[in-house]
Amino acid sequence: MTRGRYASVREWILQHPQYLKLLRFLYRLPLLLYAAYPMMLFGLLVQRKWAVLLRAAIVPLAVFLGVTLLRHWHNAPRPYEVWDIPPLFPKSKKGHSFPSRHSTAASVIAMAFWFISPAAGAVVLAIALLIAASRVLAGVHFVRDVLAGLAAGILGGIIGFFIV
Repeated sequence: MTRGRYASVREWILQHPQYLKLLRFLYRLPLLLYAAYPMMLFGLLVQRKWAVLLRAAIVPLAVFLGVTLLRHWHNAPRPYEVWDIPPLFPKSKKGHSFPSRHSTAASVIAMAFWFISPAAGAVVLAIALLIAASRVLAGVHFVRDVLAGLAAGILGGIIGFFIV
């Protein structure tokens, strides 16, 4: 997305309060996943599925830590830094935009759910895509940031859950 396109989309959203409200809801979807994921782990604990629980805890943690290190090393600026257009929701963090950790976390959590239940995993993956889109529309990540985050989470999940 270019600066001009983002400015147009931002203005359109601001002129349509119902879509701003929807975007705010989508922007907060990570909270849903951050609640559902521990509940899934707790369910595995109660069922005493130790091997699955261990994998469902370690794979997302490893992927998340890897992406965090990459972000620290790369330290890419955020759209509001580059374009000098305020994001739709207040954010003052500088740098560490690539890849998006929200997109990474959401997609690797989706893969953990997929490992346990493909149907649940598909639903959570759809939520991960909505989270990624909300980050771009809100102006806190570039498209490349969320695509890289989604790819890291999905690829890390495929390797950690289905190959290794």
